[in-house]
Amino acid sequence: MNEMILEELRGTGILAVFAKSVLCIICGGAIGLERGINRQAAGFRTHVVVCVGACIAMLTGQYITEYVSAGSDTARLGAQVISGIGFLGAGTIISTDVGHRVRGLTTAAGLWAAACIGLAVGIGYYEAAVIGTLAVFATMVAFKRVDKLFYSRSSVLITYLEMDNMDHVHDLITSLRSNGLTISSVEVQKPKSGMKRNVGVSLVIRKHNRKDRVDMLDVINSAPGLVFVESMT
Repeated sequence: MNEMILEELRGTGILAVFAKSVLCIICGGAIGLERGINRQAAGFRTHVVVCVGACIAMLTGQYITEYVSAGSDTARLGAQVISGIGFLGAGTIISTDVGHRVRGLTTAAGLWAAACIGLAVGIGYYEAAVIGTLAVFATMVAFKRVDKLFYSRSSVLITYLEMDNMDHVHDLITSLRSNGLTISSVEVQKPKSGMKRNVGVSLVIRKHNRKDRVDMLDVINSAPGLVFVESMT
């Protein structure tokens, strides 16, 4: 009896469409909720819409095969979803001025995963959809601590700071090098604070000793003429 119900829910009937839509709301919403909590561009609603939309595309392909043209390819519409979702993911990816760091890649990947989950639900492969959702959600939530652990042990520090004049910038670079740090990149920018007399500088610093990130920032904070400093990693 249970197998008969499950087979019915894998089809294109009204009950199946309803069940698949609800599952997409749950799966896509779980991924989107985590992104929304972290104030990312694509949050709960975006992921739900992407997941449900992908499900509809797959359902439509399945419906065409069953009722319109038996020789058509069920996965054709789904394949277009996979390639087409890129434009939406690209909208969540930005490149920051400081250290040319790219942000939003995880959100873009989450949207792509939500679309794939929607396709799995649409064709009735519920097992893959549920397990895939759990895997993606676990990666975004539980593995975030692992990600932060690796970043905290990174030998590279990307920081933005503002000095009151250019001479103090040269003094800071000299001080960093004397403390066993290598300046991989220096970029002078307009000060974000709006103070025209300040000098905005983005630095990519690499350590070659046992100094941790706090020690690296302490060296910067002790520099004369420092107005503002922000760690970007």
